[in-house]
Amino acid sequence: MDTTTFNEHKTLTPAEREDRKTLKREAKALKRVQREKQKLENTMRLDKRPEVRMAANIHIARNTSAHDQEEVVITDRGILKVDQREDADRAVSLMDMSLKEFSFSLISHSPSSIVELDLSHNNLFEIPGLSQLKNLVSLDIRRNEFRSLPQSLTQLPFLAKLNVSRNLLRPTADFLVLLTKPPLPHLETLDLTFNKKIFTQHILDLLTSSLPTVAIYITVTSPPPPGAYIGDSPGERDPALLRSQLEPFTTLQLRKRLVKTFNHKPYSMYGAPPAGRAEVMTLLLEEYIKKGHERKLVRSLGTLVPAPALNLIHKELEAWSDRYDKFQERPMIKASKYMILRSPTEAEQKLINMGSRRAHSAIRKYQQNLSLWAAARAAMATVDQDFAKIFTGLAVTKGFVGSPHIDTTNIGPFWGLSIGDFDDGTGGVRVELDPMTVCEVNTKNRLGQIDGRFPHFVAPYDESKTRYSLIFYLTEGVVQPKTTAVFGDVIEY
Repeated sequence: MDTTTFNEHKTLTPAEREDRKTLKREAKALKRVQREKQKLENTMRLDKRPEVRMAANIHIARNTSAHDQEEVVITDRGILKVDQREDADRAVSLMDMSLKEFSFSLISHSPSSIVELDLSHNNLFEIPGLSQLKNLVSLDIRRNEFRSLPQSLTQLPFLAKLNVSRNLLRPTADFLVLLTKPPLPHLETLDLTFNKKIFTQHILDLLTSSLPTVAIYITVTSPPPPGAYIGDSPGERDPALLRSQLEPFTTLQLRKRLVKTFNHKPYSMYGAPPAGRAEVMTLLLEEYIKKGHERKLVRSLGTLVPAPALNLIHKELEAWSDRYDKFQERPMIKASKYMILRSPTEAEQKLINMGSRRAHSAIRKYQQNLSLWAAARAAMATVDQDFAKIFTGLAVTKGFVGSPHIDTTNIGPFWGLSIGDFDDGTGGVRVELDPMTVCEVNTKNRLGQIDGRFPHFVAPYDESKTRYSLIFYLTEGVVQPKTTAVFGDVIEY
């Protein structure tokens, strides 16, 4: 104990000592109250659930002295803000209020007094008058509809934390210039996660090098982070593996499967960010293992194509293969040859709209393979005359193997036909019927209708034998709703 304090303590009268003890007890009690208030304030500011923030606000309002409480504002739309600090130290939250426009009339404080502004979970695309927030330190505008950063950010000299997660931002020149030329002077944290157009490691590296003192967060999907995928393309993946069959799904679709099929709790959009793709895939595979892992395999038979039409197509396909020694227009797919033919109507429309070399090339290919197109259309007409008149694309392949994928540009189901000396009952098209079932459609000498917007791949066959395939599909017109993956009777065995 300090000597001076000890000597002073000895000279105190009993009444003075009791007064000092009382003051110490009151000081400790006051500190406890202050700590409790701080905890509640932190809960209000940091918890993403509006009901928790509301409860914290109300508790503070009810348990604050009249002197401190005069700045508390409760409206019929909820607690807009709570102020327990001196001037230029206001925290304002208008989170999750379905706002389409922002106005300072929503706030009773002067703009220059606000240091934290939370406008997250609304429908805003601009913030009029943002430059008036001269003392702003933290701005949260995540989950809105901003396509670009507000230009007036450069007029906020004290801004340290900027959260623009889950908007519609694009890495344009204006975007980069605003952030880096020159940098915002006090910026410490920049959250750009889950902006779909800001997804490359290149953008992250560029911003990191330009803003070395800023903690930058971006959801990088290109190149995919470690563990996000196996193989660089569908053609490199083993189609026998369940993971390969699930890879065509987006991360969001995988998360939904965890919830709907395996009863996982959905993540809260007010809480921490959801798990990344690698973790989601791991959880999903673990759930399948618990269920027995192997998915049920059922079959469906396509419709037989008459022999004369098959013979003509076979002849045209062999002539096509002889014309093109090497032709692979879809390198992500494992096939020895792969050509896409466009209908003349679609190719000419692209030429009118774009005038591109690709459109000219499509017309030339169609003209060079006119007899093959005619033979394919005639075969299609034996099964579905209407579709034979409207299909816009024809994929012609040889040696197509595995390659689980989804046809993202198709607007409806396709028809598939395969021809060759491979064994009947093999080399069909396998497609996911539901999360626990895969259906193999027999397409040898048959036309089978399948919705390629579900994950699908070619079933195993003897790859030393020849397998040609024709896929008739639509990419133009009215989008047809997804209903079932297979059209036709399903046979269980």
